[in-house]
Amino acid sequence: MNSRKEEILHTLEMRKQGMTAVQIAELLNIDRTNASRYLNELAKEQRIIKNSGRPVIYEPLSEEQVHVDSSSAVTFDALVGEKGSLKVAIQQAKAAILYPPRGLHTIIFGDTGTGKSLFAECMYQFALKSQTLKKNAPFVSFNCADYAQNPQLLFGHIFGIRKGAYTGANEDSPGLIAKADNGILFLDEIHRLPPEGQEMLFTFIDKGVYRPLGESNKTYEASVQIIGATTESSENFLTTFNRRIPMSITLPSIKARSLDERYEIITLFIKQEANRLKQKIEVEQDAIIAFMLYQAEGNIGQIKRDLKLVCAKAFLHYRTKQQDSLLVCKEDLSLPVQKGLLMRKDYSEDLKQFLEGKGNLLSFEPGATEVVWSQDPERNMQVYNAIEEKVTTLSDQELTNVDLEQLILGDVDAYFETYVEELTQSSLHKELLPKGIWQLTSELYEVAEERLERKYNEKARFAFALHLQSTIERLKDGHTIIHPDLNNIRKNFKQEFQVALDLSTIIEERCHIEIPFDEIGFISMFLSIQVGQNTPLPEKNIEVIVLMHGRQTATSMLETAQELLDTKTGVAFDMSLDMEVQTIYNKLLHYVQQNASKLTGGILLLTDMGSLNSFGNLIYEETGVRTKAVSMTSTMVVLEALRMVDMGRTLEDIYQNTLLSFKAIVKDEFNLHKQKQKKAVVVTCFTGEGVASKLYDRIVPVVDKTQTEVIQMQFIEKNAFLQHIDALMTEYDIKAIAGTVEIDYQNIPFFSAYEIFDNERLRVLKQIVNDDIPMDKIGQSLQEALTSVSGVEQLMVQLQQLLHHVEGQMHAVLEPSVDAGIIIHLAFLIDNLRKGETSRKFDNLAAFQKKYRLECDLVRTSLMPIAKNYQVDFSDDEIAYIVQMIQQNKITSTYPLTQKD
Repeated sequence: MNSRKEEILHTLEMRKQGMTAVQIAELLNIDRTNASRYLNELAKEQRIIKNSGRPVIYEPLSEEQVHVDSSSAVTFDALVGEKGSLKVAIQQAKAAILYPPRGLHTIIFGDTGTGKSLFAECMYQFALKSQTLKKNAPFVSFNCADYAQNPQLLFGHIFGIRKGAYTGANEDSPGLIAKADNGILFLDEIHRLPPEGQEMLFTFIDKGVYRPLGESNKTYEASVQIIGATTESSENFLTTFNRRIPMSITLPSIKARSLDERYEIITLFIKQEANRLKQKIEVEQDAIIAFMLYQAEGNIGQIKRDLKLVCAKAFLHYRTKQQDSLLVCKEDLSLPVQKGLLMRKDYSEDLKQFLEGKGNLLSFEPGATEVVWSQDPERNMQVYNAIEEKVTTLSDQELTNVDLEQLILGDVDAYFETYVEELTQSSLHKELLPKGIWQLTSELYEVAEERLERKYNEKARFAFALHLQSTIERLKDGHTIIHPDLNNIRKNFKQEFQVALDLSTIIEERCHIEIPFDEIGFISMFLSIQVGQNTPLPEKNIEVIVLMHGRQTATSMLETAQELLDTKTGVAFDMSLDMEVQTIYNKLLHYVQQNASKLTGGILLLTDMGSLNSFGNLIYEETGVRTKAVSMTSTMVVLEALRMVDMGRTLEDIYQNTLLSFKAIVKDEFNLHKQKQKKAVVVTCFTGEGVASKLYDRIVPVVDKTQTEVIQMQFIEKNAFLQHIDALMTEYDIKAIAGTVEIDYQNIPFFSAYEIFDNERLRVLKQIVNDDIPMDKIGQSLQEALTSVSGVEQLMVQLQQLLHHVEGQMHAVLEPSVDAGIIIHLAFLIDNLRKGETSRKFDNLAAFQKKYRLECDLVRTSLMPIAKNYQVDFSDDEIAYIVQMIQQNKITSTYPLTQKD
């Protein structure tokens, strides 16, 4: 909850007559721009009324609704556990309502989220049903914590305010006691009442009279039954409350409830969401089990929020994938919920009665009679409406071939762990920007430097200027972008966000546009990074952890691989069959936590089966150490993983190559049977459409659109972006990535934003994307020239695959024409060797081999199948020539990442 926004709302409610943004700003001593922003947010949320005209007047809503719609009211009969864990509490509550002449004042004890507010409303409904209260009797609910820091306002809200009680009190205002006359007043968190409020409440409880704030002579009477609620224990609660409130009721925590009740609670909430969405919801059995067993510290309230979140994710997936129903998967659950599966073994017998015979998916159809709590904060459809808005916004950008779910959700837990760099001198491309934009950017960054006490170089300014130009154009067209994690930005980058607020005011005044909060989040991102610093990146340390069932299975497999490779890389965890899953998880977690500083590159977790496969995500969520998990591991997979770690490859590369190794074991011909994919170029920036749209406009004219898709993507956090690239690679052959954030991944060529505006570099990209090497045609043309080789076309295809493999291992990107030249060279070399011709001698061979030992070994190993099939022997000299050709023809950025200013 935003305390400043709530303060503005309460001020309007107290004033009644309406106020302007200027009046609010002066009264509360805040910036006018901020006041206007908060008022507009309240108006959008339909919590206040915004009147047209000049000046704009903001007014509170009309008299608050104090009656409950009985047609959708919840009663004791509808509560889960009414004949179980809540039986005694319900009996006490009914006795308190029926006690003559006007019932007993009641205090409800219970931890956060146990349902105290809901229980109080059930008491009210029972009072109506039993005719203890009249049909139109009011039920007024109030949370004392809302005003705990302002005793005067709290006192006035409950007991009323007399005109002139304080500056600004221009008329009498009735309090909650008056509104609840002849009904029930529910005071949540009653222990937060200040001493003066407690004293007046005790007077009212004892005598039935009260005195409004500012009233010195007259007292007023009211007939109100007080129901209080507190998270304090009955032992610690004030004895004065205990003495004056005779009925105390304690609600059980979720831990005290049976599995039967917990299952009923979960399925009830899912049915409610199905009704609200008017759509069938299917839930994986593992997800149901996780919700039944996880430790919900916030009790029922937390379970409901967690279920709401996972249903929202399912709804997003449903909208973006056009599925027939909403599907809740285990992977969609938050880390604390997923941990519930670690307790599965302890409750295996108890779980059978709920899930046996129901299959892997449990279906919840809409249409069941829904009993609704009128005060339920999760009752509204705001989250689903927000998803609809986001999906619609992104659809307008015609990103039909992009996984919208990843764009919106994105893993943004590590928002600024990425190191953003621009790849050239900005002065080369200032002419691309309107003069006014560059001047405004310079002015904004001068303010930022002074306020944040840091320096930004021209590269950082140029990157922001490109973004600013696109932002202004976009907002003038009436199109906004939703920031996927604005709250975390505001929380984690408070200084930058405050400065961004001030900068947005300058932009608004200069460009005559209104900057939304989401855009301020993006400005904060630019202020929180420093581009172009020649700072060495931290060494990436990657650990391979082999984790398997059996007393020595993992240890034996790892030792075998270490001995073969002569390395000490890797750690083994053995899980004996009598060991609890939670125990081995805790051991692994402790190891990662103890060595987190040495695991900057991440963890590759190699497992065999079962619950161990879920540890990867759990470890990442709990420690922040990026973890990839591969199941059904064999000795060959461990060998490949250790080999690539020792070569210094990234976690993503190791993970992808390990998966390919596994697929090769299962099916040697896997790569040969892959269906031909459509080519793609990915363009990216922070918003996905600012700088990216300009890059899109530069690239589209130089590629064949019938063969190549240019995909715009949003870059928020590196790991999330790479996961999205992985997903795209299942559908596309990604030829290149272009953008403002450097991406070194899967040997995909990267072009900076500056390079795309360089005609020579754009030509290189065009060649990479458009120039396919027709190996079959080249093979046909060489049939007569290669007299000692049979099956020339097949040889050419094999050589092409071999060269691509070598380039990938060496992180080398070659132009297609160079690729073709090396392949033809290899073909003629094989033909000459079969004829017995002498190989050339390589100058300074020993020195070259020492410098490129790994590369030479890689090429020789890769050529072994060719040598065997064609009965030739490649000399060290020829191997060196091949390595030299690859090294000398690598495509490198014209503008290195660490270039100094």
